[in-house]
Amino acid sequence: MIRKLRLFLLMMMISGFAAAQPGSLSGDLQTNVNIFQRDSAIGAYNTPLYDNYFTGIESWLNVNYSISGFTAGIRLDAFLNSNLKDPNGAYTAVGIGYYYLEKQVGKLTVHAGHFYDQFGSGIVYRAYEDRGLGIDYATYGLNLKYTLNENWTLKGIAGLEKNLFSFYKPTIKGLNVDGSIQLNDELKLLPGAAFLNRTMDQASMDFVVSTINSYDSVDRFVPQYNVYAFSAYYTLSYRKFSWFLEAAGKTNEAIKNAEGKLVDEAGSVIYTSLAFSQKGLGLTGQFKRTENYILRTSPNETLLNGVLDYIPPMARQNSLRLPARYQPATQYLGELAYSLDAVYTPAKGYTTEGSFSYITDLDNNHLWTEVYGQLEVTKNKKFNYLFGAQYVFYNQQVYLSEPLPNQTAITPFVELTFKPTRKNSLRLEFQYQQTKEDYGSWIFVLAEYSIAPKWSFAVSDMYNIDPNPEKATEKNHYYNFFIAYTKSANRFSVSYVRQVAGINCTGGVCRYEPAFSGLKFNLTSSF
Repeated sequence: MIRKLRLFLLMMMISGFAAAQPGSLSGDLQTNVNIFQRDSAIGAYNTPLYDNYFTGIESWLNVNYSISGFTAGIRLDAFLNSNLKDPNGAYTAVGIGYYYLEKQVGKLTVHAGHFYDQFGSGIVYRAYEDRGLGIDYATYGLNLKYTLNENWTLKGIAGLEKNLFSFYKPTIKGLNVDGSIQLNDELKLLPGAAFLNRTMDQASMDFVVSTINSYDSVDRFVPQYNVYAFSAYYTLSYRKFSWFLEAAGKTNEAIKNAEGKLVDEAGSVIYTSLAFSQKGLGLTGQFKRTENYILRTSPNETLLNGVLDYIPPMARQNSLRLPARYQPATQYLGELAYSLDAVYTPAKGYTTEGSFSYITDLDNNHLWTEVYGQLEVTKNKKFNYLFGAQYVFYNQQVYLSEPLPNQTAITPFVELTFKPTRKNSLRLEFQYQQTKEDYGSWIFVLAEYSIAPKWSFAVSDMYNIDPNPEKATEKNHYYNFFIAYTKSANRFSVSYVRQVAGINCTGGVCRYEPAFSGLKFNLTSSF
C-alpha cells in the first residue's frame, strides 16, 4: 500500500512540474466516532466493543486534484475498532481505500484505478458505495469511455472488485453502449445495451468444486469459470409520458439456492416503469420479475460480499422513523413486485402522496404489502402540517430468515413545523405503530429546533408501549438527544443514542444492526 501511495504522489509531482499554472484542489472528510455504553436491558452487550474496546471510529479523507487536463484523486480509509464491517465485531485497518487518475484525450476519457459506475439501471453492473451499510463495491482497473458522436457513447471496464483494502480475485470485464434518438418533435428514444463477463480464479473454483463433490452424485454438476450477464434497455419519452424497460439475463453458473446448496441455474430480470407527469399530478407504476439472478464475484460470497450488480427496489423509501422500520430486501432467487406512486396537488399549499407496493415470490407466496398515504399542508408560511398513515405486511420468515409469524403493522403519523422567523423553526413528530409481532407496538415522539444556518437541536423517544412477550419483556425507552453545529463547510454533530435492534435497508439492500447504546459523534467537511 505504501508503494501505491508513493506512485500516486510521484504522478502528482510530475503533473505539477509539467504545468505552467497551478491546478485545482478539492476534497472532503467524514469521521464517525461511536462510544459504546453497555446496556443489557436492550441487548447492547456481549460484543467486543461493549465488553472491552468501548470506542469505534470510521474516517474517510478524500482529495481530488486537477491540472493540465489530468484529474487525480486519493482517499484514506480508517477503521479503528469499527463495527461497520461486522455489527457484532471490531475491525481495525488503515490504508489507501481509493485512488484514480483520469485524462480526456479527444473523444476518449481514460480512467485508471478505482471507480464507481453502472450500466443501465445497474442490473448487469453497478460499482457504488453506501457507507451507512458498510458497502464499498468500487472496481479497481480501467474504465474507458468513448463518445462516438453527440448521440452515442461506448464504455468499457475491466478489473477487480474492491474488498476493503484488498481485491476479490475473480476478474470482471464489461461493455456498455448508450444512445439518443429523436424520432420526432414529441417522441424521443434512449436505447442502451450492457454486457458483463466474470471469470473465477482457480482458488475460488477449487472451493466450489470441493463443495459440489461433497453432494450426492445426483446433485453434482460441472461448474463454469465464466458467467455472462447482458441486458437491453430503453427510455421512451412522449409528451407527458416516460417509459423505461430493461430485460436482463445471465448464463448458467453455480448459485446458492434457498437452502444454501449450490445449484446450476441461469438467471433473469425484467424491470419496467411508466411515469406520467403534468402540473399538479405525477404517477409512476413499476413492475419487476427476478429469477435466480445472483451476480457476485464468486458463488462462495454471501450476504453483502462480492456483489456486482444492483436490482432496483420496488418499495417506498420512507424517512420517518416508524414507517421506515420495515423494508423488503431484494429477493434474488425469485420475486414478483408491483408498485404505484402518485403525487397530486389539488390547490396551492396542499400536496397529497399515495403509494402501493406488493411483492410475492414466484410461487405466489405473499412477501410484502405497503399502503401509504399522506397530506402535506404548506399554505401558511409559519405553520406546515403533514398527516399520514401506513399499512405494512411483512413476511418475517423470508426477510429475517427466522421461523416467525407474518407481521402486519399500522402506523399513523403527524408532523408539525412552526417557523416563527425565517431562520428559526420548530418541528414536532408523533408516530404510533400498532403490531403484535416483532417487538410489539411503538410510540415515537420527536422535537427538533433549528437556528439556520448553524444550529440544530433534537430530542426523541421511541417507546415500546405494548411489547410482544416472545421478544421483548419490558417497556423500554429508546432515547436520542442530538445537537449539530455548521460553520462554513464544516458540520459537527453529537448525539446520545439508545437504538433497538433491527434491519437497516437502503434501496432494497439490507443488513442487520444490533441494539446500540452510547454516544455518536460525526464530522463532515469539504474544501
